[in-house]
Amino acid sequence: MTPSLSNGTATAPEAIVHSVQVSGRDLAQLLRFDARGALEGATFTPRRIAEGEKLYRAGDEFHSLYVVRSGFLKTVILDPSGAEQVLGFPMRADVLGADGIESGRYTLDAVALEATEVIALPFASLATLARETPALERFIYRMLSRELVREQGLLYIIGSLGAEGRVAAFLLNLSERFGTIGYSRSSFILRMTRQEIGSYLGLKLETVSRALSAFDAAGLINVRLKAIEILDFTALRQVMEDPGATTQKSSNGARATPARRAAKSPEILPPAALRPRMAM
Repeated sequence: MTPSLSNGTATAPEAIVHSVQVSGRDLAQLLRFDARGALEGATFTPRRIAEGEKLYRAGDEFHSLYVVRSGFLKTVILDPSGAEQVLGFPMRADVLGADGIESGRYTLDAVALEATEVIALPFASLATLARETPALERFIYRMLSRELVREQGLLYIIGSLGAEGRVAAFLLNLSERFGTIGYSRSSFILRMTRQEIGSYLGLKLETVSRALSAFDAAGLINVRLKAIEILDFTALRQVMEDPGATTQKSSNGARATPARRAAKSPEILPPAALRPRMAM
């Protein structure tokens, strides 16, 4: 019998279901996992979501995990005041939807930042097949574990770094993620706005913009609207690793090394206001 995991239905009406199935081998390759024997013969349903549309909404019944095949999304939650809090920016090979496993309902909104395609993994079918195939069970645990590791890394960034350190860490993390999936580590386009970056990092929009401008002026990066080119990885890492550092351009126009800051920026939001949970 050929296993099929293509029975999930789209939560949002705008999610377009395609008849061309994705093989288990292709999924394992996308996730960069050795899943030989775990997904043989399985097929999965891809879905396309237009820019600005939602894959699922907070409160929707949980039925599937999703793997991003192409495109970019943001996951958001509304804080007690009704303001949008960005919790993550899933991109190619990332898994989202695990927030719905515990309660049976999604707790976040997943919104496409550009035309995006995801692969639906119906959870009930996945769990049934996993009980019959130990290799698949391990495969699922590895998928979810990878997301937890990323979440813990972002908790460190939010909890221990100053404003410029957070922005530097965000750029370096994004660079690493792009490099992992085969794109340039040094040149990329920000799919999210400065406001969304600030929400994600617990910073005001103006603080994010000033940090990017400071990095540009110091020769660490080149910023052109949403286009980012990292020119000096070492100096950018130094900003991240030294919470009291800032960047200043030297008088001769050469790139300056980070200098000590007298006090933390007052525009960093207090930790309690950041978010109830994290995801990247």
